[in-house]
Amino acid sequence: MEKENITLVELKDLGETSEQLARDIRMLSRGVKKMLNAGLRRETIVLLLSSSSSVGKVDTRRILDALEGLERDYLTKPKEAEI
Repeated sequence: MEKENITLVELKDLGETSEQLARDIRMLSRGVKKMLNAGLRRETIVLLLSSSSSVGKVDTRRILDALEGLERDYLTKPKEAEI
């Protein structure tokens, strides 16, 4: 499945300003990165989250990866095509 990037202009329609949404996305992404680097091994976090949410470990890993990459995937400016 192809990933579709959401622009901040499209997010404006959700009722918050694009700046607030960008800040919240940035905080969430960075918070997950801090959690993953705080001392518990990644697999321990996956096991704990999987157990408490009844979501499989494979899907839990994917969710953690996605949360960690939110800032990179949705808040960085796309590179201009080289001519």
